[in-house]
Amino acid sequence: MILLDGAMGTIISNIYKIEDKCREKLNCTKPELIKEIHEKYVEVGADCLKANTFNCSKEALKNYGENEEKAYEYALLGGKICKEIADKYNKKSIGTFCLPDKDQIDGILDSDVDIIMIETIYNLDKGLESLKLLKKQMEDKKLVKPVMISFAVDKDGKLYSGEKLIDVYEKFLNKYIISIGINCSELTREIIGVLKKFKKETNLKISFHPNSNGDIEKFIKDINELLKVNVVDIVGGCCGTDFNHIKILKKTLEKF
Repeated sequence: MILLDGAMGTIISNIYKIEDKCREKLNCTKPELIKEIHEKYVEVGADCLKANTFNCSKEALKNYGENEEKAYEYALLGGKICKEIADKYNKKSIGTFCLPDKDQIDGILDSDVDIIMIETIYNLDKGLESLKLLKKQMEDKKLVKPVMISFAVDKDGKLYSGEKLIDVYEKFLNKYIISIGINCSELTREIIGVLKKFKKETNLKISFHPNSNGDIEKFIKDINELLKVNVVDIVGGCCGTDFNHIKILKKTLEKF
């Protein structure tokens, strides 16, 4: 079982009390803080660290009122910081993004993180566009990086563009994909069914890193339910999770 870390934004806002909406800017302005967060996730047991790169596309930066030309720099620095700490502790670094953006993807790739994750895929067309762009950029750079894909779905297991995930997930499969899963969602019967289908019909690792509204007991209970039926290989936390969630989850995994 592989243990991912938890949220980055939650830690920055709730523990460090920094309210800047553009968390990726901190890769440039407060790199030591980002390093500290990664190290604390290592301390509580995380095997893989997600870089602070998720939301620094040009579009996102523009929406924040930031300089959109910083997309590449923020992604590059976020990936490098993550890889530095991951390598120091013999862990794996993961560069994350969602919406398609060439500068952001190039920054992540040039940072030399171990793995790329397209996560929180909530829209079919945009998700496929992201994957296509990532594939093109890797091939242009003559890079081969393993890729994780993770979807955000509603309680019925549907993408927010309306499609049932079990009907469309095969569109995302290619030779680079090493895992498939769900994040930024809370567990339901329908989502368990989707994960079981992934497990049965693919040879990929199956991941689940849900949100938490502060109820750690429910967070652990939901993942525990998946562990009991042996449908996940990779677990961790998304929005609302912090060091304590991952620390308790690590102890839970030791029972299996």
